[in-house]
Amino acid sequence: MNDFTFSITSLPTLAAMFLIVMCRVSAVVMVSPGLGETTSLMMIRAGIALCMSVTILPVVQPYVLPITKAALNSPAQTLGIIAIELLCGIFLGWLARLVALSFAIAMQMIAVFTGLASVLQPDTELGASSTALSHMATMLIPVIFLSTGLYILPLTAVTGSYNLFPPGHMPMIGDMAKSITQTSSHVFMLALQLSAPFVLIGTLWPAMLGVLNRLLPSIQVYSIAMPAQILGGVLLLAILIQVLTGVWQERSQDMLLNMPGINRLHAHS
Repeated sequence: MNDFTFSITSLPTLAAMFLIVMCRVSAVVMVSPGLGETTSLMMIRAGIALCMSVTILPVVQPYVLPITKAALNSPAQTLGIIAIELLCGIFLGWLARLVALSFAIAMQMIAVFTGLASVLQPDTELGASSTALSHMATMLIPVIFLSTGLYILPLTAVTGSYNLFPPGHMPMIGDMAKSITQTSSHVFMLALQLSAPFVLIGTLWPAMLGVLNRLLPSIQVYSIAMPAQILGGVLLLAILIQVLTGVWQERSQDMLLNMPGINRLHAHS
C-alpha cells in the first residue's frame, strides 16, 4: 500500500480522511462514559474528538486512504461511509457505557433491598423509577473514569477497531449484537456481585419480620422495623462503599481491556 505524500493538491484527500476518522472518534466520545456525560461541556467534548482525530489520523491512514477517492467522487457513497463510521463508533462507546452502568445497576439493587426505593419515599426530582443511590452512582462513575484513567481504554479501542471494522465495509451486525449481549450479561452479573451483601441481608430481614409478626401480631412490625432497615442499609453502604468502588474499578478495567479493538492491538503487539 503506497504512503500518502502531502501536497497542496492533496488537501481535499486529507480533509476527507480527517472527516472519516472524525466520524468514528466523535461517536465514541459522544457515548463513552466520563467523556460523553450530559454534564460535560459541548466545547470540551468537541475538542477531545478533534484532538483525538488529529492524533490517530497518521496511524489509521492506510485503512482510510483507499476509500477516500471513492468518497470524494460519489456523494452517496460518502453518506454511506459516514453512517458506517458512526455505527462503529457508537458500538464501541456503548460497550464502554454498558460497563459503566454496572455500578448504577448495583446501587439500584442496593436501594431496593435497603428500603430506599420504597413508594412511600417519593423523589420529585429523580422520578418514581430513580433512587438517590443510583443518582449518586451516575455522578460517581465519571469521577472514577476520569481520575483512574479508564476513559483512555475506549479511545484506545478506536485505533484497533480499524483492523476489525475497515472503513467503507459494512460491519458484522451479528457479531456486534453478540458482543453487546455478552457484555450485558457480564454487567448484570457484576452488579449482582457488588450488591450481594445487601441482597442477602435484604432477603433475610423480611423473613425475620414475618416470623416476628406471627409471634406478635398486635405490633405494627413494618412501622417499627422500616427505620432500622434504612439506617442499617445506609451504615452498611458507608462501610462498604470504598470496597465496592475499588472492586468495580478493577472489574470494569478487565472488561474494558476485552473490548474488540484493544484485543486486536494486544494481538499485534
